[in-house]
Amino acid sequence: MNKFLKTAAICAIITAFTTFLLWLLPKFYSDVSSGQAGALLAVNPFYTGRLWVNFIHIFFALVGYLGAAFIIFKRAGGIAFSGFMWFLLWGFTELLGVSVLIFAVNGSWRHDYLKAGEARQVLLKQQIDFFMEIWDAMFFLLLVFFLLGTLFYGVALWQGRGLEKLLSFLFLLGVPLTIFITVSGYGGPSWPGVIASLAYPVLQPLNRAVLGAWIWKESIETK
Repeated sequence: MNKFLKTAAICAIITAFTTFLLWLLPKFYSDVSSGQAGALLAVNPFYTGRLWVNFIHIFFALVGYLGAAFIIFKRAGGIAFSGFMWFLLWGFTELLGVSVLIFAVNGSWRHDYLKAGEARQVLLKQQIDFFMEIWDAMFFLLLVFFLLGTLFYGVALWQGRGLEKLLSFLFLLGVPLTIFITVSGYGGPSWPGVIASLAYPVLQPLNRAVLGAWIWKESIETK
């Protein structure tokens, strides 16, 4: 168990870096989904790199969250299990969507668009637009799953002290952050998105780093 917890701690710390990259890499390309500008994302190394970072990030994050669940389970089994299941659903939904983006949308359709005739481009644009609408719905769902997992872990750790209390506070701060992202991205006012864009590159990497430090600490104390 100690070896697994140490592995989970390392995975959580790695996600502090991948989370920051997920925020940073979009600064190097325009966020468009279709048409000629969207098709150019297929040959943009920053966009392609972000997709792969996103894909790998989920696996590391899930191992980190599973490590936390093992620790929390001793004191709050139901909350630990439920919280990890929400994170698992978040991870599955995002992995499914990102896989389609990597191999179908970006790896095939956008590449074909760049060299296709006008009639074929119209068809490919329809395919890309259709999936991006589905991806919007999937993204809403994964935000809900992530919010619930964050809330459950934050509540489960609230009675702790020191590093654990800090981790609980960071998890709970992730709840309004996720709400702000959801509201601004799905028809609400823009100001929550502005706040979220400022808080995200600090709050989320810090949350993952503290999570890793806490799991490592618990792995040493659990013998």
